[in-house]
Amino acid sequence: MKTKFFSKYIIQNTRNKLNQNLEVCTFNLKDFNRAIKYNISRIELCASKDVGGISPEKEDIIYATSKGIPIYPIVRPRPGNFSYSNKEIQNMINYISFCKEYGCKGIVFGILNSENGIDISNCKKLIKESEGMSKTFHMAFDLAKDSFISMEKIIDLGFDRILTSGKETSAIKGKDLIKELAIKGHNRISVMPGLKLRSDNIDTFNRDENIYEYHSSCYVNNSFSESELRRIIKKVSN
Repeated sequence: MKTKFFSKYIIQNTRNKLNQNLEVCTFNLKDFNRAIKYNISRIELCASKDVGGISPEKEDIIYATSKGIPIYPIVRPRPGNFSYSNKEIQNMINYISFCKEYGCKGIVFGILNSENGIDISNCKKLIKESEGMSKTFHMAFDLAKDSFISMEKIIDLGFDRILTSGKETSAIKGKDLIKELAIKGHNRISVMPGLKLRSDNIDTFNRDENIYEYHSSCYVNNSFSESELRRIIKKVSN
């Protein structure tokens, strides 16, 4: 059974300063600049919130990585399903190479096969290119069949975390599955709740000993809210 050093680090860090494990998702540089004013762990850098997030422009990555906060771009070349052609896979590999060159600390991706299983072969190609970077398997996980078998495959591939809403329309609705995954993955992978996670509901997770990281876009009324980010930081720091 795998035991990862990062899990021990996260446990220790969580006990001391929880907001160090708050990942904020931003969809444009305006929101990015507002988010990085606060003491957060990292930014998941995306574009096009209306389609659930796709890879940001390279110019945005160059700008973001110059600001001194860990950047984890999403590697998703298009909206739609998470099964990709050979050409798309090569483009994703090239994109990861660019991200590494410009100092991104991690990447966020997920690849499924035509039957909604984890595409092990193509995931391995991206993992090889991203050696030395932290790796998050994104919410493609919520479309994968058999969550627990899928999690074991993701662990074996070497991912550091899974971002999930527990196969529901919000992390709160999917909390039971998220917590069960976190228990089974304990000390092997971080299970990070996300999707509509806000200051008024993050308490559902932030005292769970098996959950160490939290993901939020901090949106209120369809726009990024600094006030909401401050409220979330206060909640997870208590």
